[in-house]
Parts: sequence; C-alpha cells; structure tokens
Amino acid sequence: MRLTGWLFALLFTALCGGNVAASEIIRLTVAQNPDAGFRSIQQAINSLPDNDIQAIIQIGPGIYREKLYLTRNKVALIGSGADNTEIRIAELRTNWLKQHPSDWGAAVVNINAADIALLNLSIVNSYGELTGDNEHQFAVRGFEQATRIITANCRIIAGGADTLSLWNKTDGMYYHDNCYFEGHTDMVCPRGWAFFSNSTFVNKKAYATLWHDGELDARQKLVVRDSSFDGVPGFMLGRRHYDGQFYLINNRYSANMADKPLFRHTYPEEPSRNRANLWGDRYYFSHQNPAQAIYPWLSANLASHPQQLTAEHITALWTFDNRWDPEQQLQTLLNSIKE
Repeated sequence: MRLTGWLFALLFTALCGGNVAASEIIRLTVAQNPDAGFRSIQQAINSLPDNDIQAIIQIGPGIYREKLYLTRNKVALIGSGADNTEIRIAELRTNWLKQHPSDWGAAVVNINAADIALLNLSIVNSYGELTGDNEHQFAVRGFEQATRIITANCRIIAGGADTLSLWNKTDGMYYHDNCYFEGHTDMVCPRGWAFFSNSTFVNKKAYATLWHDGELDARQKLVVRDSSFDGVPGFMLGRRHYDGQFYLINNRYSANMADKPLFRHTYPEEPSRNRANLWGDRYYFSHQNPAQAIYPWLSANLASHPQQLTAEHITALWTFDNRWDPEQQLQTLLNSIKE
C-alpha cells in the first residue's frame, strides 16, 4: 500500500518531538482497483495517526457502499466529482435506534470532529428510494464535536427527512458551496451557524425545506444566498421549533413553492412542548431582481435589520462572526490538492 505520506508524517513527528509543521499533509488514496492505497474509505480514515496533521484522502470513481465515521479532526474526503464518486447506504433512523443507543451510525456519513471537508462527491441514503418509507434518514449527521464542516461540489441526498443534519448547537459552524440537496421534511436542518451559497434545494415533500435551531446564542444564523429552491407542488420554504434566524439573499424560488411564510412550529394541544421564543421572528430577504419575491412575504426587508445590513454584508465571514474563514480554508485545501 502507498502509505508514503502517512509514514513520513509519523517519522517527522518522532524527529520533532511531536511538534509537526503546519505545512505537513498526510495524503492517502482510495480507489476500486488493486493498485490503490486503500479499497475502503473507512479503512483509510482508520489508518490516520492521532495528531493534528491535515489529512487528505482522495477517492477514485465508483460507488462505495459503506458508512463513514469521522472522529479525527482535520480530514478532507475528496472525490473524483459528484457524478463519479458516490458513498451510498440505505438506513432508516428508526430501524437503527431499535438496536443502538444513539444516532451514531444512523447516517451514511457520521461526524464527531472539527475541520472536516467533503468535496467533489455524492452522499446518498437510499432507504426511501428502495422502500418508499420517507421518514427520518440521514445522509450526513453531525454530533456534539462537529464544527467547521465544509461541503463543496457535492450531491447530498436522502429518501426521507433530515438529509443534512449538522447538530452541534453550541458552537457548530458549517459552510456549503455549489451543492445539491434533496430530501423531505426539514431536509437541511442546521443547529448553530450555517452558510450556503450557489446551491440547489429540491424538496420531495409538500412541507418545510429549511429548519434552523439557534436557541443558545442570538448570533446563530442560517444564511442561504445565490441558490435555488424547487420541489413537489406545495413544498414550503422552511420552519423552526427553536429560536432561529434566517437570511435568504438573492435566491430563486420555483412556482411549486407554497405561499406559506417561514414559520415557528408550535404545539397548541401540548404547550409544554413549545420551545422558548426569546428573539421573535427573524426572517430577512434581499433580491437582486424584485421578481424573485414571488409572494408578498418574500419581499425584501433586509434594510429593516437593526444593523442596517445590505446584501453585500452577508458573507461567510460575517455569518460566522469573523471567527472562521471557511473560504480561505477551502482554498488552502484546493491548493494542497494541486501540489
């Protein structure tokens, strides 16, 4: 197996007494041929040393029928293109929980680490496609330590609810660019801070597409800009159960979208289930073309924000309150691939 990068990293660590230069990178290869470093993505992940060296795992074309578990920080999984590299498993959350104590393992990609990048690949939970059962089935599930997660040039698909579920509600930060998301109710449902750009959302159910939990910090927000929303007739834009904050900037909305504003979900018959609503409705819209506001409630209102924001203010760096620059981090990764 071609473990040159890994062995060099270990040797460098030993010689330097554990102080590894930031420029060092572990490079591994996964492919479906005998000459590859690894045939399994998880085997490549498991081979990584327990240190803070950036690891890049490049994955060749093919369908990889395996679940992934990411618990080591600074790992980038880089496919050969979303049309060429696919990670696919069929798993229903309810079935998983019948035999396991938690969601850990209920998703195709399970993340409990920081600085994880998923690039140029597809992640598919095919349970709904195979069975017609459209209940909760994760493609990607993030846990308590999942933060600074990047997806770019990906297709993330599930046959049911909660396709992309990054759920570190304390300090979770997530960046997504040029991705395709498909699922059912609450198909994209971040907790914490999330930024989406240049992406496509396709909802297969006549209910909510977006969902946000920002109850622990008034600064937490969900931003979607320069993207498009489509789905079955009557699909809705989004909802929240918790305090949340939505910024929808220069997006395109299909005529299939219901005339239903973003809303807070409550339980009139069980008030004890209702979550706090400390900061009220915070739904902000801006459009380059007024025709993008296909319903009155979509009308541009960003100028009414207490900070007098404009669309130009709504960047990834602003979304994360200047604590994380994912675009710079992504560019550094892409430059590393070319080296």
